[in-house]
Amino acid sequence: MQVTEQHIETYREEGYCVVKGLIPADLIAAVHQRVAEIVADKPNWPERHFQVLDPERYRSVAGGALPGGIQRPSQQEDVFAAVANHAHLAVAMERLLASPVECFTDQVGVKHGAIVEEQGGRSYYHQDSFYWHIDPEWGCNCWIPLQDVDRETIALAVMPSSQQGWQLIEHESYFDDPPMGHGEGEAFVPFKRHRVPLAQVDYAQEVLLPMAAGDGLFFTNYTWHRSEPNRTGEDRAFYAIAYQVKGDKA
Repeated sequence: MQVTEQHIETYREEGYCVVKGLIPADLIAAVHQRVAEIVADKPNWPERHFQVLDPERYRSVAGGALPGGIQRPSQQEDVFAAVANHAHLAVAMERLLASPVECFTDQVGVKHGAIVEEQGGRSYYHQDSFYWHIDPEWGCNCWIPLQDVDRETIALAVMPSSQQGWQLIEHESYFDDPPMGHGEGEAFVPFKRHRVPLAQVDYAQEVLLPMAAGDGLFFTNYTWHRSEPNRTGEDRAFYAIAYQVKGDKA
């Protein structure tokens, strides 16, 4: 694994780059296995670590709430920390951000094969700094698939050069379908996501990025990106890990 000058140039000009073979296969396989276990039977972590699908529609194999998002798993188990803090990732972030760095946040996303709704677990174009409010050029996200991905198998698409000018687009809000949120039963509270208004998106300009498990897609916090739905009938998952320039907090 090596971040080349070409990677750095592409990242600065286009707002993203792909590094092949970023994380060793054995570490990716271990995370994939643990995610499957968590999805089947949610562990007794603090509830803030989980975003769950509407329990009225979907339940886990064990009968509990079904996680669609796992927040800050590296704080709970070493299997996740081994990836979130991996030297390959940290070195790549330092080269791309041209500064000492530290981990800002990490999350696992699961796009369930059982979902029958048309949205299929897709996400729409958005900029991460609309959520995180990290200043331009201070933050970088790395999206790592836990299985090979392509069109209709949760691959990410990006809008090249959408970070240029470092402008946040005013986003519109929406609910996932099925809704995701926190809690269970009557205590379930769905939350809204944010997206670039659909009328402002020219899909002819996007680049969809097939990737292998363990590859890393790096992009700025201002780069427009979205994900494909899961049409495989099987669960698909990814690990997204964000770093920022050390000492600079949102």
